[in-house]
Amino acid sequence: MVKGVSSGGDLTARRRLARLAAAPPGAAVLLACAAVLALRRAQAVTVPQFWAEDGYFFERAYELGWRAFLEPFAGYLHTMMRVIAGFAVAVDPARAPALFVASSAAVTLYVALRTLSPRCPLPKLGGACALAVVLVPDTYEVLLTVVNLQWVMGAGMVLLLISGDPRGARQWAHDLAAAALTGLTGPFSIVLAPLFAWRAWSRRTRGSLALAAVVAACALVQGCLVLTGPAIGAGAPGASVAFRLLLPAVGRRVGASVLMGFLASPATDQILGTVAGIATLAGVGYLALRRGPDRQARSLLGLSFFLLLGGALYRTRYSLDDFFRPLAHARYVFIPQLLAMWLLLFCVGRRGIAGRVALALCALSLLTNLPRYREPAFANMRWDLYEARIRAGEPVVVPINPRGWVVPLPPRGK
Repeated sequence: MVKGVSSGGDLTARRRLARLAAAPPGAAVLLACAAVLALRRAQAVTVPQFWAEDGYFFERAYELGWRAFLEPFAGYLHTMMRVIAGFAVAVDPARAPALFVASSAAVTLYVALRTLSPRCPLPKLGGACALAVVLVPDTYEVLLTVVNLQWVMGAGMVLLLISGDPRGARQWAHDLAAAALTGLTGPFSIVLAPLFAWRAWSRRTRGSLALAAVVAACALVQGCLVLTGPAIGAGAPGASVAFRLLLPAVGRRVGASVLMGFLASPATDQILGTVAGIATLAGVGYLALRRGPDRQARSLLGLSFFLLLGGALYRTRYSLDDFFRPLAHARYVFIPQLLAMWLLLFCVGRRGIAGRVALALCALSLLTNLPRYREPAFANMRWDLYEARIRAGEPVVVPINPRGWVVPLPPRGK
């Protein structure tokens, strides 16, 4: 009897551990995501640095105040970047790099947290979809930099797209505010507005209609700015598009990068690269449209993948060769890589050979990308040497990363 009771107790303990591993507390998953962020960009935590246009957003907030919110950059509004820059100026301009890094981390962890929401159809799998947000292989310039935070927020907009309708005032407020903030940060509302409209038409619910209306309004604002502003992504006079590189770029920087990691050579043969590109697109299409549960959510993920990847390739059409240089154009493949990873994780929970193959591919992805997860550190440009002068409101020109970039700050009265 004692032995039997002990065995039953052990079985119960095993079941509890299995349940805990399958659905760990959200706080534990967030801590794991934060640890991954800190390990990938350790120097960003110990010695925070501005990167490129981080300095621009800070300088405009420092000089213009709230008027900077109305100023387009690269053809459209970047509302979240303006919010963070304004926050840094209001709290302590001398600590701006640290506040930028902390704010970027907070937004990234928020997007990871959204994958754990009961309204999000992504499989929980022990927090794997949340960890995927910080384990995307190509993230140079993306993680813990404010200027490229829009790409993480674009993934957050996709999560809004596939999530269930709001219930209660708090969820309504969250969804509408998140849609407006992400919609006015970067061009993603323009690309995803048709999918939100289709979602509203198919669901015919108040929540989906309201969300589609907000995204459409944001897309209208951003679209008008793009059409009336200077051409974005225009090539030099006489520049041509190397169409032969389109599929190899997809194969190299999406399929091969996610699944083969350091084993994938940047010197991709054009024929093999084209085959890899076709296989990547076909694989994503299969994962999105295969029969099974959550097919609508997977279809929306797949359509988002193709639309956002197409937009990225159009934006970089005159510099497709950069996709074959290490670290270059990482921001343009961040969302396609993440969506492909989420679709693969959807398949992991499936029974049969498809689920086993998906699990093996996830393990392969993790192992082959381990050497790539640690990002190269930015140079220490010694922002601390200028903190006293910034705090005193003196005019100063501060060097930032990459080398040669500076932040010119005018005199500022107290």
